[in-house]
Amino acid sequence: MRIRRIVTGAALAAGLSVASAVAGHTPAAADQLDCSFYLAFQGYSGKIVDIGCNFGAQGDQVICEGSLRIAGVPDDIGREACRRAALP
Repeated sequence: MRIRRIVTGAALAAGLSVASAVAGHTPAAADQLDCSFYLAFQGYSGKIVDIGCNFGAQGDQVICEGSLRIAGVPDDIGREACRRAALP
């Protein structure tokens, strides 16, 4: 199970990098990946999780936490993920 999470996290990082390159945007910061990796290792992933981490990296903690709540992430884990996204 742990290997599956590691592979999922690596695939998520690769997917985010490719998506940002295709869209012509630079990633908000490596901190968005910190948020996504943290959540992936907690067992949460998906488009809504990525959107929440993106907003967190842009400094919008309310939308970050709200998006993660919609994705089914418990409040404590979501708060920590958004905190990681906002780190400079």
